[in-house]
Amino acid sequence: MDRRVACNDGRVTAEPASSGRRERRKARAREKLLSAARQLIGENGVAALRISDVTERADLGFGTFYTYFESKEALLDAVVADTLTGLADSIGATAVATTDAAQAAADAYRRFLRFTTTEPVLARLMVELNRVDTAFEDAVRPWARETLEHGCANGQFKIDDIELALVSVSAAAVAAIRAILSDIVEPGPQTESRGAEMMLRGFGVDPATAHRIAWSELPDHGTSG
Repeated sequence: MDRRVACNDGRVTAEPASSGRRERRKARAREKLLSAARQLIGENGVAALRISDVTERADLGFGTFYTYFESKEALLDAVVADTLTGLADSIGATAVATTDAAQAAADAYRRFLRFTTTEPVLARLMVELNRVDTAFEDAVRPWARETLEHGCANGQFKIDDIELALVSVSAAAVAAIRAILSDIVEPGPQTESRGAEMMLRGFGVDPATAHRIAWSELPDHGTSG
């Protein structure tokens, strides 16, 4: 049987390779529960979500649920955190592949706001998550920083403090999502473009260029300019 060597307090012990397979099975089971929960939330809403329905949809035993989550609330937190990370990674991959930094920043902002109309239930859960502002900032920071630095380097942006800009923009995006979900701000492409235009002007882009970029056609997600 394939075995791996592990060190423990200076002693060499043999560890079955099956432990790696076991960890992969656990990861797959957790993902099945998250995927099932996302599907059920989308179909029936949060209030109707039951643990038994989640495990049935995931084709796992009821008791398996508590191996991964302490409660329904813990599952919801994990669903939202996982969704936020996936959304940020997907939008970020498109942003860094876009050669025009201003276009990349505007498109990313518009896509985040559009999430409120494409996935309203998950968006509402997201903004209700504890520490969502910090979680959102952490999720977007790596590629957002790269985009802003690229824009500054090529003269598109005039930003004196990139750290402050990152914090401000991420907080503004979360606030805009909350406002849309609270019916304070009208959802839709016009709000998305207005917000993107304001952001670009804050980055030092001249008004005419900011307007043109923010109101241009938003490419299908996953394509780049």
